[in-house]
Amino acid sequence: MRKLFALLSLLVVASMVLAACGGTPATSAPEEPAATTAPEEPAATSAPEEPAATGPKSKDPTTFVSASFGEPDLLDPALDYETAGGEILQNVYETLVTYKGNSLSEFEPLLAESWTLSDDGKTYTFQLHQGIKFHDGADLTASDVAYSFVRGLLQGGGSSPQFLIVEPFYGVGTSDISEIVEVAQVYGLEALADGVSTEEIGGIPYELYDNVEGMKAVDPAILKGVCEDLYSRFVVDDAAGTISMTLALPWAPFISTIAGYWSSAMDKDWVAAQGGWDGSCDTWQNFYAMQPENDPIYDTANGTGPFILDHWTAGEEIVLVRNDNYWREPAKLERVVFQQVDEWSTRFAMMQAGDADFVAVPPENRSQMDALVGEVCNWDEAAVDYVCEVTDDSKPFRVTLGRSSNTRSDIFFNFNVGNPDGSNTYLGSGKLDGNGIPADFFNDVHIRKAFNYCFDWETYINDIFNGEAIQSTSLVIEDMPGWNDDDPVYTYDPAKCEEEFKLADADKDGIPAGEDPEGDIWTVGFRFSGTYNQGNTTRQTLVEMVSANVNSINEKFIVESVGLPWPAFLRSINAKLAPLFFVGWHEDIHDPHNWYVPYLVTFYASRQSIPAEIKSQFVPLINAGVLESDPAKRHEIYTQLNQLVYDNAPGIIGVLATSHGFMPRYVKGIKYNQNYSGFYYYTMYEE
Repeated sequence: MRKLFALLSLLVVASMVLAACGGTPATSAPEEPAATTAPEEPAATSAPEEPAATGPKSKDPTTFVSASFGEPDLLDPALDYETAGGEILQNVYETLVTYKGNSLSEFEPLLAESWTLSDDGKTYTFQLHQGIKFHDGADLTASDVAYSFVRGLLQGGGSSPQFLIVEPFYGVGTSDISEIVEVAQVYGLEALADGVSTEEIGGIPYELYDNVEGMKAVDPAILKGVCEDLYSRFVVDDAAGTISMTLALPWAPFISTIAGYWSSAMDKDWVAAQGGWDGSCDTWQNFYAMQPENDPIYDTANGTGPFILDHWTAGEEIVLVRNDNYWREPAKLERVVFQQVDEWSTRFAMMQAGDADFVAVPPENRSQMDALVGEVCNWDEAAVDYVCEVTDDSKPFRVTLGRSSNTRSDIFFNFNVGNPDGSNTYLGSGKLDGNGIPADFFNDVHIRKAFNYCFDWETYINDIFNGEAIQSTSLVIEDMPGWNDDDPVYTYDPAKCEEEFKLADADKDGIPAGEDPEGDIWTVGFRFSGTYNQGNTTRQTLVEMVSANVNSINEKFIVESVGLPWPAFLRSINAKLAPLFFVGWHEDIHDPHNWYVPYLVTFYASRQSIPAEIKSQFVPLINAGVLESDPAKRHEIYTQLNQLVYDNAPGIIGVLATSHGFMPRYVKGIKYNQNYSGFYYYTMYEE
């Protein structure tokens, strides 16, 4: 993620449901650009000239107001991994490179003015623009950039996006710096020199992942050696403004990976002044796997970007102000205000009155906005942009239609729910007594399959999306290697749902529930909570749909619907407290690897407590797929993987929708790149 996303119908910025996909779907891993030099000032990175104003007018063209639900988890680029925070971060901080226009496979320099790639495909050298300053006035240096990467990788942890960066630097199959430490413990620091092999990863205890105290207890010499080895992969020349990065192996999607906000440049001195890591290899373990509540830069920021964080009033608003000393031409917007408004009716009234310039529109409420549309924009694959036509000049809104989504909301089962002291209320009683479920309830594959057969995709597509969606046939999205229209999928089948529930053995006595004379879920029943983020009425509807369908099979089967504020919702997932949760994924890079890995091995898999014996079925095919350069062969590998996912049913795969977003016609200069976490406000302005 990326990433979790707070808004199901997030935008205009592309398709609909969570983090980043593209206009022209890739059929293989994105090709790495050859040695690249950009013009001094690319036209796409300059604030646009304002044309003569026509049509509807803004009440206040200096300020953009966004009304939505879900605020950031935190504002540390190395740790935040969800779109509400990502939207703030990508406007306050900056990366070496960025996406070119709306493309997901073309890139251009940002903080860098150019880059080159070595003949062996492993070393990238970036030339920085001169004279760039952080918001506090300090100079950006190549050392700051290197520190930012090293800090993120060493901070690591299962709550962060750093697994995206570990693989190219240490080898296929690695997901966290803790694995590197364990390899060094078992095989010695010299084993890190040429990258870490999957065989080495398979031979380690794997006991340090997210183990804060365990990491602190490691031999200090090992910890220091790992840190120094990582630093050695970055060669900087502050006087020349260059930084070179050497990977463990050629990594095709590396540029797209570092275009995300998690690779933002940070000021080392500023981070240290806030109480963060100062860059010393003697102390990094004290900052490993930090959580938002103990991150010293939780709610503050100091980037190089076009906007400065003015304030964050939790639960109310976040305000960004223009950086008038920005190294490029300052933005046209003076302020961007993010207001937290859970109720759709309030957001709709704000939009009608012109008090908001963007609101989150649930799919089920689109018809209300459709009635106010005077400009229709349809996605043009060839142009990689929307082509617009004014249909009624008296109506104030623009609708964007037809772009295939690169995000999706899914349903996740937790195989072993955290219940440290028996107080996890999401489990009910925590026992198989009709008033709860045991922590390992979803470890039974028949229960997981039953829930799949009890999900009604047709109703979901027709009633929520008005038919503007299709059922996903695999974890990846359309036109990627691994997508097959004829892959096996679950369908709504109450008879099969009942059959699978009767085959379950929740009490583990070896007797299927439908035949168990001592009682099992079929006779005893169950009760637990399914969670979603407050304000997301679409996900609320999903929980209620699952609850109703399961209850129709057996009135003793009760799934309660619980809405939580976005930060609390994320905490419940990250702490593995939610037995069944409804959330989405917004791709970080447009490649199958970015779907299979987080779902089956790292980000979501860890939050679902997917057992090692199931992960071990997935990993060999995932690794083989990312190392294969032939798209047809990758497709064959992923087709095998899809069958394993179907057989194990680790969750309920949702639907892919097409874009259907709204914006006042007076808002101009929007970049419709789906890999953004939200809007990039630098290019935007109002008439």
